[in-house]
Amino acid sequence: MCHPSNPSKNVSIEDGPAEANVQHKYTRRSAFAQILATLIQNWLLIEIGLDWAMPTMVIGALHRNSEESFNMDDDEASWFGSIPSICHPLASLSSGYFQELLGRKSTMILVTIPTCAAWITLYFAQSVQTLYLVAGTMGICTGLTEAPLHSYIGEIGEPHLRGSLSTLSQSAGFIGVFLMYLLCYFYDWRTVALICSACPIITFTSMTQIPESPTWLIVKGRLEEAKKSLCWLRGWVKPCEVEEEFQTLLDHTKKSVKSIDSTQMVEDHASAKIDGYLRMQFERLTSKKVLLPLGMVCIVFFFSVVAGFVGIRPYLIGELKKLGVPIDPKLILIAFQILVFVGAMMNVLLLRRFGKRRIALFSYSTHAFSIVVLGIYCSSMESLEQFPQLAWLPVIFMLTLGFLTGFSSTLLPWQLVSELFPIVGRGLASGISAAWAYIVGFILVKSFLYTETWIGLSGVTYAYGAVSVIGVAYIYFYLPETEGKTLEQIEKYFTKNHDRKEKFSIGKSTNNAGLEHSL
Repeated sequence: MCHPSNPSKNVSIEDGPAEANVQHKYTRRSAFAQILATLIQNWLLIEIGLDWAMPTMVIGALHRNSEESFNMDDDEASWFGSIPSICHPLASLSSGYFQELLGRKSTMILVTIPTCAAWITLYFAQSVQTLYLVAGTMGICTGLTEAPLHSYIGEIGEPHLRGSLSTLSQSAGFIGVFLMYLLCYFYDWRTVALICSACPIITFTSMTQIPESPTWLIVKGRLEEAKKSLCWLRGWVKPCEVEEEFQTLLDHTKKSVKSIDSTQMVEDHASAKIDGYLRMQFERLTSKKVLLPLGMVCIVFFFSVVAGFVGIRPYLIGELKKLGVPIDPKLILIAFQILVFVGAMMNVLLLRRFGKRRIALFSYSTHAFSIVVLGIYCSSMESLEQFPQLAWLPVIFMLTLGFLTGFSSTLLPWQLVSELFPIVGRGLASGISAAWAYIVGFILVKSFLYTETWIGLSGVTYAYGAVSVIGVAYIYFYLPETEGKTLEQIEKYFTKNHDRKEKFSIGKSTNNAGLEHSL
């Protein structure tokens, strides 16, 4: 029979046990609780997917379309498509402050209010300037939420589930994009905007039902609440059943705080001046334990954004028409997003067996090959006009890229965001990573139409293919395997004292009877 331990409010971070890599036994209810929390949180990812695909819908309807009450020229379309990407980094850089001050959960909930207002504004929009305002608002809201989203996943999941939970979250984003493309096929853009305004309302309501991150609560000194949160996430168990894991988490948090030369809990930051907070965050960021994984995540993000054709996506409807595809480009977008989701589900099924490294190497290699061959087709379009059946080739390559995007290339950097950063500095590093990804996206989206005019679509495709090849080499030589590893093990990969063979191998398999806890 389980006997409750001393109240957690009497436990201090200084009292945590010294053991590392302790095994904590849970039933399948623990996995179910974590998956449930992730699925509820995924409403926010669906909203992000809708926001992300919104420019494609509006540009496809208004770009050089004289039949609409107002329309956009090339310059206006390029600005509208890229504004979310430039506003996102500004918000991401501040998201670290808000998620440390308010918590992962509260930050995610609050942004649903301006997001709902943005969709309603889009429905009534009568000018390009109003569209700019909507795009900027959605970019800011997305920037404020993506970092706490992935911090939350990294802090609630056990090692054997963490990668799959991250994939599930990204899959929800893919569902959001798919829903946008599907709605766009059946309804005009204003009706779609009105329908989408219901999503943030659902998100706000559902997100109130999940617990706050236990790690954040511990860092804030709210130990009793942290234990209750951990009980919820491990299958609604009694406090005594999570005592060992809770003490291990306390110990790891203590060591993480001390390793960055911090003598106070983040709880004290709420009452500190912002300049003092920023100074402390800068000191944490420049620590090698944060700086080295941050550099790796930013490099992987760069290759992911390029390989994922992010710079071309807002203009895909027009570009597919230029390629002379034999079916409605909107149908291709729908099929593309279905395959993105299928790829993500394949990632969930194969992740524990093959690990992130092998999946990433296969995905990025095939991605690079497909992009280069697509470039060859673009260069040879005129000479291939006598073979009309070859017009299906760009459709095939685009759908192949869709599957590979979901299988790894888009998922990988976000999986790393959930795993590579230490507890102290995780919020700021996550925000910077997301900001960097969208800065790269902004540059590619804003410059695409001008670059296409300069070197043609084939030239742009060849450039993307060359960068993707370099990305494959980087992943092969530098990317560690994080599947099945505790966060404490992963932190050691960025120090001199690590086993190189173990660094590139999959963690030991676990079962439901004995599972390592995610520190």
